[in-house]
Amino acid sequence: MKTLSMSVVLTTALAFLLVSAQAPGQKPAPAVAAQTNIPYLDAKPILEVLRKDLLPAELQGKTPAEIESAWPAWVSQHDAKIRARLERGDDDSIVNLLLFGVTFTTQPRTKTSDILTLAARARTSEILQGRIVQGRVEDMVAGIVLPGANERLQFARQVIERKGIDPTTPAGRNQVRGYLDEETKRVFAGYEAYARAPKPSLRFDDRGLSSDTSILSDFAVERALEAIRSGGMLGAGSIRRVAIVGPGLDFTDKLEGYDFYPQQTFQPFGVIDSLIRLGLASRGNLRLTTFDLNLKINQHLDAARQRARAGGAYVLQLPLDTDLHLNPDLVTYWKRFGDRIGEEVKAVAAPLGVGSVQLRAVRVPPAIVMTIVPRDLNIVLQRPEPLAPNERFDLIVATNILIYYDVFEQSLALSNVARMLRPGGFFLSNNNPTIILPTTPMDVVGFTDVVYTDQLNDKDRLVWCRRR
Repeated sequence: MKTLSMSVVLTTALAFLLVSAQAPGQKPAPAVAAQTNIPYLDAKPILEVLRKDLLPAELQGKTPAEIESAWPAWVSQHDAKIRARLERGDDDSIVNLLLFGVTFTTQPRTKTSDILTLAARARTSEILQGRIVQGRVEDMVAGIVLPGANERLQFARQVIERKGIDPTTPAGRNQVRGYLDEETKRVFAGYEAYARAPKPSLRFDDRGLSSDTSILSDFAVERALEAIRSGGMLGAGSIRRVAIVGPGLDFTDKLEGYDFYPQQTFQPFGVIDSLIRLGLASRGNLRLTTFDLNLKINQHLDAARQRARAGGAYVLQLPLDTDLHLNPDLVTYWKRFGDRIGEEVKAVAAPLGVGSVQLRAVRVPPAIVMTIVPRDLNIVLQRPEPLAPNERFDLIVATNILIYYDVFEQSLALSNVARMLRPGGFFLSNNNPTIILPTTPMDVVGFTDVVYTDQLNDKDRLVWCRRR
């Protein structure tokens, strides 16, 4: 699960080049297309087809001419509104660190299973009031005051200070305690709402955009690609250009993520690894672009590219929680993750108190890292354009992204995705249901169901959409 968390509202330059120095043996990256906002002409068919009550309040009750006139300003304002949700995603990440982190406290990790059990009974307040979480709150307050070299605590300190709190003063430390209590209550309320919600219609369009991620969705992507290949819809070596919307950053995910190794991203490497394993792409003929509106994620990938230019590899730490009753196929996937793009190296040592966790580590060489190009882009409202036919994508992946948007926003995003795909190209998403309007030149052609653990509802459906 991934996408997205940094509380900075950005206005991106319309175009930039990624043709700077490259790793030894790596071909120069081509110039990328300029970023453009979705024009009114593309949105007009969506506005005409959707029920009026599904449109943004600012556009309801207006004539087509009035909407056309207001469209550029509305897009700019809505882009800022979506990007502002990154701040709430930062708060979510800090709550995850509070509940599941091990580097700042000797208290045991909070168990996700306990949260889900009590959420079903609307009793999550018992966890917050308990000795373990209250001890974690005190330890995190101390960690925020003196974060040292802990990059996650440094980030928490930045978030706290952006809220106008000085954690070095007694009054500020009390404000930090209050902040952690209130944000944890909010997150627990979300768990309880999730437990009550009808799953087929579940949406997170009122939530923050968080960056936390794990390899679970990458397992689902590989299974989907394998099924598409088996069905004869993708041939050997047919994937050359790939895009990932919202690649995610492993901050402290509630299931597999931990905080005792550096922050990292999985999906760009996982998708490349799977495509090569399945024979759908070759190492020397593949480029992958990531699209994200999260400055933190884009900077992370840019830094990885800078290290690769100097010959530095990217080392992935791959944790596996053995307390979870995992799907055996998922365990097999974990055991081979990265074997087509790197080599296994010694993993970091897991500290005491982390629980039952196995670790693998994979060193990804600079040449692979340099195939990944990050771009700042809000998929709901923006796309790279113009794209020549040979620049369009063969595959676009967006897992745990569209569920954070309403039907109108999803429709705009799918319109942008369709413009970015080549005819016959595939879009994979776990947004259920995936509603494609007749005016959008894509069709749902299949789906793949995957099970992660034996916990109730711990499964996913990856929907395959193909460009007409």
